[in-house]
Amino acid sequence: MLGVTEWHIGSGFLFLPPTQRTAEMLPTHFGALVAGIALILLWRSGILAMLRMTLLFSLMGGSAAIILTALGGSTIQPAIFALGFLFLKAVLPGPGQAQKFQIAAKDLSFLAIFILYGVAGAFILPNIFAGTIAVTPLRPIPNGYIFAAFPLGFSSQNITSAVYLLATLIAALAGHIASQGQKSEIAIARTAAIVCAVHALLGLSSVLLAGTAWVSVLKFFRNGFYAQLDQSFDGFVRMNGIWPEPAVFAAYGFAWLVFVTELWLRNVEPKWTGRSAALLVVALLISTSTTAYIGLAAYGLIIGFRMLFFPGSVSMRKALLLLSGGMVGIAAILALLAFNPDAAASFADFVAKFTLDKASSASALQRSFWAKQGIEAFWATGGLGVGPGSFRSSSIVTAVIGSTGLIGTAALLAHLIRVFKPHYRSTYLRVDDTRRATGVAASWAAIVMLIPATFSAASPDPGFIWGFFSGFALALRRLPPEHQVS
Repeated sequence: MLGVTEWHIGSGFLFLPPTQRTAEMLPTHFGALVAGIALILLWRSGILAMLRMTLLFSLMGGSAAIILTALGGSTIQPAIFALGFLFLKAVLPGPGQAQKFQIAAKDLSFLAIFILYGVAGAFILPNIFAGTIAVTPLRPIPNGYIFAAFPLGFSSQNITSAVYLLATLIAALAGHIASQGQKSEIAIARTAAIVCAVHALLGLSSVLLAGTAWVSVLKFFRNGFYAQLDQSFDGFVRMNGIWPEPAVFAAYGFAWLVFVTELWLRNVEPKWTGRSAALLVVALLISTSTTAYIGLAAYGLIIGFRMLFFPGSVSMRKALLLLSGGMVGIAAILALLAFNPDAAASFADFVAKFTLDKASSASALQRSFWAKQGIEAFWATGGLGVGPGSFRSSSIVTAVIGSTGLIGTAALLAHLIRVFKPHYRSTYLRVDDTRRATGVAASWAAIVMLIPATFSAASPDPGFIWGFFSGFALALRRLPPEHQVS
């Protein structure tokens, strides 16, 4: 068990004193579990099995597989650790592997430019522009002033951000290569449904079983060096499952919700995807997370506009199911609150505290301050950026602009257009081919999941789940079944 950690602040960044850096890397029990399963699959199974393992381990967002004490206690999540084994499986010599890699590299060229520029910039740009502007460090400062800022400089967070950016690129490459196999769309759809259901159940259990021994089980999975927040107010417990806090729980769940909902709308494994989507919607609705509510509202509007401007994009039966499901949910909540006015008042105060009241709170002012740093960094560096990990933002838009400058921003926009394919009819209308339908669903997920990040992301990294969706979308929409690489 780790002892008490004494953190120090230097140049605005948290670090461990040399006497406490007893080892550069500390593997955990979760790391051993990942390595054991991955080595078995590496030897005995195909790449789809390894992909499914990685996606399932992504559920453990509050866990640490490896603790990097040399980087101030930064941690590597189980899914990121598993990603290394997945990439190894993807590049091992085999029939058609070289061709698969070439196809993936070509499709992901713009993403590679964004990532590689960001990685190089994380090491170079903070040193070039050191001290030119004052920024808030990416790692939060405990009990710090809400507008705390320090001279720009290189830190361990630049290294960590570069590693996570590379993980996003690796996820996209591995996801693309794995998706080129036959029947990959079925494996991906069913795994996505399982991920959604498990995530929803863990979230619901963290609320319904609060105050019981189950809480200790959930805490066992939260061994990462993150801000592990159990937020409660007036008897209500906020939902976070095995994630550090409600916002990241909701952001992860929303990304998968969009994917499985799009799969269900396109009749891809509808029994699997429909039920898991319904369960996750319930969880997100009662999560009281602003991230969840912004995402759900935006996605609901998107589906509504698609039904309005592209008739037939959603079947009438499913449109009625969506409408009736929403009405039943609203009616159930209203009926429940009507029978207990005191509970209704308490719940209203609870929701307001964690959603509406934030708009005029110190937190809102702080987030506005963080977001503006990206624009300031862009102009101060002549459009080059200050490198990922150099500052904390509250929007992925300004984080990308300030961190990667004009080059990175243009490359990312080009990649998003390539993934979404706004000029393709299949993006908006239903297609009969399951493979292409799965690719379209991944396209929508890769775009829509960025909506909450626009209002909350601290760094320019869209995340490895987004990387997977990008790879799925480009592979499954590019290659019709008769031209698959076997």
